[in-house]
Amino acid sequence: MLIANCQLFFIFALKITLKNKKMNRIITTIAVAFATITAVNAQEFKVGAKAGLLLSDLSTSDASIQTKEHNVLYLETTEISTAIKAGFHFGGFIEYGFNDRLFVEGGIDYAFQGAKVKSGETMTVNLSTYDVSNEKENPNGTSIRTQQLNIPLWVKYDIAGFRPKVGVNLGFLTKAELKAKSENGNSETLSLNPNKTFDFGLGLGAEYNLPFGLFFDATFNMGLTDVSTKEKTAEEFPALNFKNRVIQIGVGYKF
Repeated sequence: MLIANCQLFFIFALKITLKNKKMNRIITTIAVAFATITAVNAQEFKVGAKAGLLLSDLSTSDASIQTKEHNVLYLETTEISTAIKAGFHFGGFIEYGFNDRLFVEGGIDYAFQGAKVKSGETMTVNLSTYDVSNEKENPNGTSIRTQQLNIPLWVKYDIAGFRPKVGVNLGFLTKAELKAKSENGNSETLSLNPNKTFDFGLGLGAEYNLPFGLFFDATFNMGLTDVSTKEKTAEEFPALNFKNRVIQIGVGYKF
């Protein structure tokens, strides 16, 4: 009888133990799943800030303006040759990770861009006699300076911290000016009024991420749409049409 009771007690205790093991497994599984989901959600979104240097150039179209001198009309068409100009940029962004490899990023970046003016060749046509003259200038210290608000959108793929990326850039020209040296050597600035302000471009780049949030990146943006300024009649300065070409190098931090 005692043996039988012991056997029953052992079987009952074994059932309770098995039930507790199953319960412990369920609780452990739920806890691990909850911790994993919490960690993933915490890592899905990151915000950050970055700043750095840039090298920019402008792909310009011929600029034409009609002038008047001694009651004679002239048509002046200038072909501008530009060179790379240094500038800087700064901004912030938000990054979303679908998994450990695939990421998307959207940001706001303010950039000081433009180009140096290397040379200008002007063809002048007398609209009365149709005589044509050509003049070439090599303006020393002349540059076109622009400021632009950019909204870059990127798709990135992670390879052990190294992330190649492709995307588009939505830009808005906020300010433009021509800076030149006068004959006496003084610096003069001509403010230009933006006309076509929207800049759409394609981007290509890469970034390298360190484990503690610091990263370095380099990008190239090629503008596809014309950005322009208005004609300055009083100063006899033509309207400018150009596309942006920008290389950015920066450092940033993700939170």
